[in-house]
Amino acid sequence: MLLSAFLLTSVVLAPAAPDTLTPRETRNLTALGQVAGAIKYFYPNRHTAQVSWETVLVRSIPAVRRARTDAALAVTLDSLFHPLAPAARVALGQSSVPNTGLAHTEAGPYYYWEHHGLALDKKGLPVVRAMFKLGGLSYSSAIKSAPVPEAVKLFQGQPQYTVRLLDSLHLTFPLLLTQAQYQQRLPRQRGRSVHRLNAATSAQRLTTVLLSWNIVQHFYPYRAVLDSARWTETLPLALQAAARATTDTELLTACRTMLARLPDRHVGISPKTRTGLRIVSPPWGLQLRLVDEQVMVQQVPQSLQQLQLGMVLTQVNGQPVAALLQQLQAIIPATSAPVARQLAAESLLTHLAAVGPSARLTFRNTQGRELEQVLAFRELRGNMRHQPAAVREVAPGFYLLDAARLRYSDFQRALPQLQTARGLIIDLRQRPSYDLLRVLPHFSPTALLPDSTATPLLRQPDFQQAQLVGSTSRPLPAQLPFLPASKVFLTGPHTYSYGETVAELVRRHRLGILLGQTTGGTNGEMNFAAIGRAYQLSWTGRRVVSRSGTYQGTGLAPDVVVQPTVSTLAQGQDAEVNRAVEWLQQVPY
Repeated sequence: MLLSAFLLTSVVLAPAAPDTLTPRETRNLTALGQVAGAIKYFYPNRHTAQVSWETVLVRSIPAVRRARTDAALAVTLDSLFHPLAPAARVALGQSSVPNTGLAHTEAGPYYYWEHHGLALDKKGLPVVRAMFKLGGLSYSSAIKSAPVPEAVKLFQGQPQYTVRLLDSLHLTFPLLLTQAQYQQRLPRQRGRSVHRLNAATSAQRLTTVLLSWNIVQHFYPYRAVLDSARWTETLPLALQAAARATTDTELLTACRTMLARLPDRHVGISPKTRTGLRIVSPPWGLQLRLVDEQVMVQQVPQSLQQLQLGMVLTQVNGQPVAALLQQLQAIIPATSAPVARQLAAESLLTHLAAVGPSARLTFRNTQGRELEQVLAFRELRGNMRHQPAAVREVAPGFYLLDAARLRYSDFQRALPQLQTARGLIIDLRQRPSYDLLRVLPHFSPTALLPDSTATPLLRQPDFQQAQLVGSTSRPLPAQLPFLPASKVFLTGPHTYSYGETVAELVRRHRLGILLGQTTGGTNGEMNFAAIGRAYQLSWTGRRVVSRSGTYQGTGLAPDVVVQPTVSTLAQGQDAEVNRAVEWLQQVPY
């Protein structure tokens, strides 16, 4: 695969033997994943909560693959999970599943899982846990207890979970356990434990997919987005791809292809670092942009005088760039395939640099002549110095505010000019600085009310009877001086998360128009989990409660659509800024 050369791995291992799953095996493993996820997160035994699920799944996979009928699979799954969850049952036919519910006459207390988001699976992520605590992110997972009437009421009189695994198989287990069941010791599991997953064996690769899929299945808060992505259909395909993988790179590709079914830019998986954090490199001095299905040079560092703006990248290491983009876009979450392709073009150098110190790139100039360059990536790194001012005049009387670098002190210094400006352009195309929330109240004569966020409160699998526990956002009081000039806010696919909060606020309070491309369609607070101590999964853990309708998975469409053109790129012009100035010039002053 061409793409295998484009993904960074933390451990270089000899290629493993590829594997192939039969349709029967894929079906069996899909059922195994459903059982494991439900019991792991919602069977409230204190000892089950301490189980190494990497070890459980790796050991279980061979036996599950061997089952040749649904009846044999039911026996296999029931025997594998009975020692871990004694009250759980896997059986053929719902009618044959024994009732595992509790007698309401039993003395309390009853025990149950309660998740506010997901606080489990954080081993090896110490800095992430510390940042969540400092930031006041209320993720928590704990087995709680309550008196009998209160506990039964929490589950609306249905303290038992039943799910159909296959056409004829069902899993059933109680969501409430008595004190004796809660404390019941489990049989000791003999054999070697799996301390760190990798791609060395098929069972470990399959386990990585199962663990990752289950976190999204049970804890992703935008359920309509999950359903529209047909998330349940991604598991069999990902299992087959993981079985065929022979390296960590190919395993990550299988997982990323699965995750990319969700149009959520927060979703991703990568090799886990020691702290759980990653250093963000400066932007590339050489920047690429997809225009009219061509990967064009948008910015050139001074060290590459032979390259020109508007040149077209045609090949990478002798391979057509179009083929590489096709494979890259399959692992990039986005609101649409064209947006994923655009993001693939912009991130192409990052993926290439993960492979080696240099690459052979072939460009075509405007006269049709080709130029081949072997470029060392260390020479292409940009820096944060010598950048234009965060507030600058782009045309007489019109000022651009770069929200990504804007500090309130920059804004204050520029206030004399901004108060007499004909129009303001606020660039939201990259993540804004938080100081922008101090600037926005100068754009409105009344208080601004941002969207609030909510954490899912879960006591059952699959978001059944889920509640959203929200935090009310504080109004942003209007600030003097009020700036009455007309305003244009630039947006694009990188306008997501906090940037999308700002864009929604702008539209709802009519602070100006949105101009550019549709926003990224991703908002809420991120969460992270360690997968088998080897990989780190990210996803949206808390959702936004929007006051103007949801845009998760679709984005906010701009009022004025502007796309860069071959001509503007070749001339080094910013198409969105140019159009914003034109629009503002037409507004009566």
